[in-house]
Amino acid sequence: MGTTLQISIDDIPDGVLICDRTGTIQAFNGALEQIFGYAREDLIGRKIEILVPDRFAGHAKLRETYALNPVSRPMGSVQRIFGRRKDGSEIPLDISLSKLNANGDIICFARDVSEHVRLAEEIRKSAYFDPVTGALNRRAFNEDLAEAMSGIDARANGVCIGLFDLDHFKDVNDTLGHSVGDKLLVAFCDRLREVMHEKMRLYRIGGDEFALILPTCADPQNAFAFVETAIWNVRKPVFIGAHEITIGCSAGVVHAPENGITPDELMSNADLALYEAKIIRGRVSRFTPDLREAVEERFALMPELKAALEKDQFELHFQPQIDIRSGRTVGAEALLRWNHPKRGLLAPDCFIDLITGSEMSVSIGRWVLFQACAQAQKWRALAGRPLKIAVNLFPRQTYSKSLVNDVTWALADTGLDAGSLELELTENTILDSSDNFIEVLGYLRGLGVTIGLDDFGTGYASLNSLTRYPVDTIKVDRSFVSGSAGKPENQAVLRTMVMLAREFGLVSVAEGVETAEEAQIIQQIGFNLGQGYNWSRPISGPEFEKLLKSGGRKPPAAATGQAEASDDREIQAVGMPDIHGRSRQVSV
Repeated sequence: MGTTLQISIDDIPDGVLICDRTGTIQAFNGALEQIFGYAREDLIGRKIEILVPDRFAGHAKLRETYALNPVSRPMGSVQRIFGRRKDGSEIPLDISLSKLNANGDIICFARDVSEHVRLAEEIRKSAYFDPVTGALNRRAFNEDLAEAMSGIDARANGVCIGLFDLDHFKDVNDTLGHSVGDKLLVAFCDRLREVMHEKMRLYRIGGDEFALILPTCADPQNAFAFVETAIWNVRKPVFIGAHEITIGCSAGVVHAPENGITPDELMSNADLALYEAKIIRGRVSRFTPDLREAVEERFALMPELKAALEKDQFELHFQPQIDIRSGRTVGAEALLRWNHPKRGLLAPDCFIDLITGSEMSVSIGRWVLFQACAQAQKWRALAGRPLKIAVNLFPRQTYSKSLVNDVTWALADTGLDAGSLELELTENTILDSSDNFIEVLGYLRGLGVTIGLDDFGTGYASLNSLTRYPVDTIKVDRSFVSGSAGKPENQAVLRTMVMLAREFGLVSVAEGVETAEEAQIIQQIGFNLGQGYNWSRPISGPEFEKLLKSGGRKPPAAATGQAEASDDREIQAVGMPDIHGRSRQVSV
């Protein structure tokens, strides 16, 4: 004889509630008490709407409709709703209903899914939000941009994108640590949110690259003005621990449908606008068709550029370096030019970035090294005294295994004394170099070659570079020198840098000296050497030999060639890079 199993609703772990066809609560179990916080006497005889949030105002009508035509629902057919606890708070529930008997009584099973909802929200955030900054991520950006652009024709008002990139962010990570870098990214986002309009959304789409979608934007000039304001707002210093950091930022702006009718086309043009802004840094650039044409033109040169070395189309120009006290030429910086067979002598901004990003930079850098050493040896014979030649290294040369051999062969082949060669590096170049590059520099210095740190003072790694890398010379960036006659604060920085150089036993060089007044200032401050248009623009080898034959002294540009210098200054003002692709801004 079988045994009949009898259980009570209190034995069921989920909440159980029974109500009649009018919605009046007849019974419920202890699990339901725990879910809603009501005692048994609080609920028996009350309408079930006491457990439903007020915002679901239509619940009673739905219940009445269900009572008139109850549908049998199999267990497991779950509907997500929210319940109202006794204290007024809401709780997410999974419920399932079932007809209990012919009288129309209904049994309801309810389960608290708060933890499930919390975990689901975390998963959603991980899918669409950046965990460091709280900004939306690239996935969200791609989906939102596609949606925004799909409605452009209907709205006929367009969409704008602001694409942001932090300047020298890698320097912060490398010198102050990733923890500080993360806090800087958070501060950057907070600064943007201070000026963002209600409908704008911020996305982190790369390491230090962010995007803003500006919907319903009919006039791209308004977007440009907003992004410009945003950049100024983020420039305020940020204090992270003991560090005071200024957030430099560049941005590109595009407008759809004017600059693209698909997300891919729009973002490709946004990248070009951002690239243009980063040439000088700290500014906003709006996409124009000229930017696309310039890129296409540069890349059209690639096949010809690969053959230029074999066809002997490269040549070097030299910018004299002047001893500040004597006014005598004591050396020069070698700068690369391309003598194109059809287009003539091309400025570096036409081709240098193509070289920098390719493997050919090692072979071209090797050619520059040999040619510069040969020229310096020739000058030594002509002048009857040694002259220093400064050669800029491409980034790829710093982790090329051939660098030591290239330098030793160049010196041996030309007969140049190692002390007459200086290898110039930027902070970004050495930070991106291989782990054993410090040993390579140490070996080269052991030969007598000197090491120069170019554009000193522009990065977060300046002081760290002096202590970590074997350096002999610092070249103070032109941004501190240009206009220093009217900027006491710049003069204070220059004095500090000269004192620093003396403490470290280094030679100090002032770049970008454009006027006689600036030359006088750097002389009074105590710089060892100067370089700039005040003495000479970059000149060809034969012109440099004429300079040496004249005694190595040249009158200031104001007296002998100001118009010529101004022409070249225009080129540099829009970002003429030097041999390793650095764009240099010169005040006009």
